[in-house]
Amino acid sequence: MPLLDGREYEHRLHAGNVGDVLKHAALALLLARRSGPTTYVDTHAGAGEYALSATGEWTEGIGRLSGAAEGAPRAVQAWLGPALKLLAERRRYAGSPRVAQSLLGPGDRLELTERSPPVHAALEGALRGPGVTISLGDGLERLPAILAAHAGRERIVLCDPPFADRGEWQIVPRALAAASRDHPTARFCLWYPVKSYARPNAMLAELGRSGMRAEVVELITTPLTKKKNRLNGSGLLLIGAPPGLIEELSALAAWLGPRLATQAGYWSTRCVGFGPGFQGESDGD
Repeated sequence: MPLLDGREYEHRLHAGNVGDVLKHAALALLLARRSGPTTYVDTHAGAGEYALSATGEWTEGIGRLSGAAEGAPRAVQAWLGPALKLLAERRRYAGSPRVAQSLLGPGDRLELTERSPPVHAALEGALRGPGVTISLGDGLERLPAILAAHAGRERIVLCDPPFADRGEWQIVPRALAAASRDHPTARFCLWYPVKSYARPNAMLAELGRSGMRAEVVELITTPLTKKKNRLNGSGLLLIGAPPGLIEELSALAAWLGPRLATQAGYWSTRCVGFGPGFQGESDGD
């Protein structure tokens, strides 16, 4: 996927926000369920670690969880404890590759792709070690070859695109759906922003019509009726989720909701399953 109109996505401006919190807590749950030698694939890897300014979106995300690590779901503590320590000691936030590296074992691999040359250079400086491959390029284009090269291992794919252009709402999920058809034993997790339900609902409807089986967990922490420049919420689309993970993610969203709500008492979750074996959706608040 080419850079859109020459624009670069500056993840450092959004690091540690409510979307990152949901995504990285979910990544901790997903990696805790791996059953053997694993290859973690990140299609939009970012810089690895980010310095946080005195104010910013992180204050509505990781900044609201200070002191909460011990009360978090058990598997989430392995991510949240170090994340809060890094925040307190250095006011920095670790991106998905650093989170995954910290949770994986010595026999596991990381396949990381970043398309921005300066961000790719920063990632190479931040993440080193055996089993780590960092590539410059289009992560979605490289995905089929990576999955084929690691056949026989458990493969967990995180896709965290910028959604800087509306076309990504069609291009990205279609690419993951194609990859999942070719590699049915791989597990895929797509993060997406929620500022209104229009684009997420259209994306899910299109995937539902394709006959693909997938599950979704969303967390809204600011009313969708309130216009704002930051996230109202975000969602995770999972293909090939291991048994019990969606229940864990639903409980996680319910734990995070009241802690991250920007208006006292307001937060909501939505869980949707579609494809063979699913009927309807459920909501909670």
